Amino acid sequence: MSMILTARALQIKTGNALRKLVLVKLADNANDQGESWPSVPYIAEQCEMSERSVQNHINALVEMGLVRIESRKSANGLNQSNIYHLRLNTAVVSGESPAPYGANPAGVSGANGSGTGAADSPGGATGSDSGAGAAPRISHDPVIDPDNKNINPVRGKAKSKTVMPENFAPTPEHTEQAKAAGLDIQDEFQKFSDYHTSKGTQYADWNAGFRYWLNTAAGFKRKANSENIDTTEREEAFTRLIGSRSKPRNRTEEIALEMAGKTGIRTQTEFMGRKTWIDIWKQATEQAIKEREAA
Repeated sequence: MSMILTARALQIKTGNALRKLVLVKLADNANDQGESWPSVPYIAEQCEMSERSVQNHINALVEMGLVRIESRKSANGLNQSNIYHLRLNTAVVSGESPAPYGANPAGVSGANGSGTGAADSPGGATGSDSGAGAAPRISHDPVIDPDNKNINPVRGKAKSKTVMPENFAPTPEHTEQAKAAGLDIQDEFQKFSDYHTSKGTQYADWNAGFRYWLNTAAGFKRKANSENIDTTEREEAFTRLIGSRSKPRNRTEEIALEMAGKTGIRTQTEFMGRKTWIDIWKQATEQAIKEREAA
């Protein structure tokens, strides 16, 4: 999941609320190179719309130049989920690009990209196909939207921006937010404070800025947890659920089995089925983590 691409997707005007929801979902499932491959049924389920609507909105995003579709087929000619290449850095987005900071929250890695301004920050997001051959630079930390474009929009007269007040401190809301995400509030606040003090950042709303920081840190932690997958458990679950048609034992298996049923995985060869299962299990693990955090 690329938090930077998700933030960019939220800023882009698509002219249709549901179309924007589909774009955000594609960004939410994308890797750091802007490649996303969720199935249409999965997007339809997550966005609560029909598969036909999802396909129509994706086609519209392609016409807008925000998405490029790469079709895939298995070795035996069966269709697989498309790869969607996000091209969000070509979209018109006002304000500065999100900038990562220098310390690692919860020991996880963040999204990055190349382009102008790379010398001033550890990395910036990119969703284009250009530069795909270059080795990406990895940032290990949350990213902050300096202008707060997607948090706490100001109506009417804009608030004046200031550097971080000397008495600024986490609120009870921040503490609860960090606790729910399994983050150390003091550790995150120290990193947040050090980064913005060193950069001389100016915000109109510092409380909103720290909320966004915690949201980003939580997203990176979820990604790290989903990538830290027990492959033995994953393969054993495939054998039980797909091969032997046993009942799922936990929420992750329930989600994975439901997603697998929409891909026709049992019609594939065992090799291709297990390959498809890897992506299904990753998405199911991420969704189960989000559900636990929301509970």
